[in-house]
Amino acid sequence: MRSILIFSLFVTLTSTALAGRRADKNSIKKMAGCYKVTFENAETFAIDPEYTEYYERFKSGGLEWIFVDEESRNRISLQHLLIVAPKTIVKHWRQEWNFRDTSLFTFEGDRFFRYREMKRQKNQWTQAVYQVDDSPRYECSAPWIRWSSGESKKEYWECESNAPLPRREFSVRDDYNILKRANRHDIVDIGHIHSHDGKKILREAGIDKILVEEKGKNTYRKVDDALCNDAIQWWKDHERYWRDVRVVWHKIFREKKDLHFLGKVEEKLLWQVLFELDEKMVQSENYDPLVVQNIVEAEIRKFLK
Repeated sequence: MRSILIFSLFVTLTSTALAGRRADKNSIKKMAGCYKVTFENAETFAIDPEYTEYYERFKSGGLEWIFVDEESRNRISLQHLLIVAPKTIVKHWRQEWNFRDTSLFTFEGDRFFRYREMKRQKNQWTQAVYQVDDSPRYECSAPWIRWSSGESKKEYWECESNAPLPRREFSVRDDYNILKRANRHDIVDIGHIHSHDGKKILREAGIDKILVEEKGKNTYRKVDDALCNDAIQWWKDHERYWRDVRVVWHKIFREKKDLHFLGKVEEKLLWQVLFELDEKMVQSENYDPLVVQNIVEAEIRKFLK
């Protein structure tokens, strides 16, 4: 009798865990679709008393196609493609979600990412965010939260982690080297909202100095998928190359080593090198994945110290 009760409890707990994971994956996949997106950022409160000149508020936007590029039992990859003009597509950032992951790369400033092991946590999802060239940007682990009360309901994920300077400031500022981001993804009726409360930090000799706080808000309003047809078609032409790029990156990540990147090699940034290869490979009539992976790996490793 006791064995039957234990088995029944095990089945119940397992079923509950599976249902929770399915609900989490459904929340993540709700972010897929065609969106009119607005990116907004504003510095708010100066922490350093000597920080007196706030940078101008930033606002931009466009159409963005987000789609499930890969999915397995414990992992979902969402690729973002930004439509900046008709027939003009930019491979944007990528987010990869892993259930109960046990490792991540933490950003320590100055193009350095430290590999870190962590304990497996119940119901945790690690969101790994990657740059346009699929190199690391930031990672963080936390559970998805859902609750409802009457007509009010919430569906969100939030976590805090260090990140490099955003692209809008990377080439124009050198007064800080870490953006500590408290990221939050809210699933809402219009689509979803990605917000963050950031702290701009100057880290020198292991000492952090917070300059100023920043509020960021990316609003994704769902529109007709047909408006993103240019991006959908673009990916059909470029998909095989970027899949091979990710094969190389995952090989490097599995080495479980710290990653320290160089800024430029032969006067080019890493994303420039990989984007140029993309344009070359998309026209190749004799595309060989193994050859492409070897070429890509050789180029990426040039940028690793």
